[in-house]
Amino acid sequence: MFEARDAGAIEQQLQRIAAEGLAETYFRNNNTRAAGPGVKFTDVEHIQIEL
Repeated sequence: MFEARDAGAIEQQLQRIAAEGLAETYFRNNNTRAAGPGVKFTDVEHIQIEL
């Protein structure tokens, strides 16, 4: 996501990347849980992610 941001990605692209990462980590768990649920960010005002 940071690479995309630094390369000039627009907000919608960054939201899509974040949503896909959350879906993979929390819902799909590398395809060991639910197979393919979608995640979509809508009306996000603030998100804080710490590494």
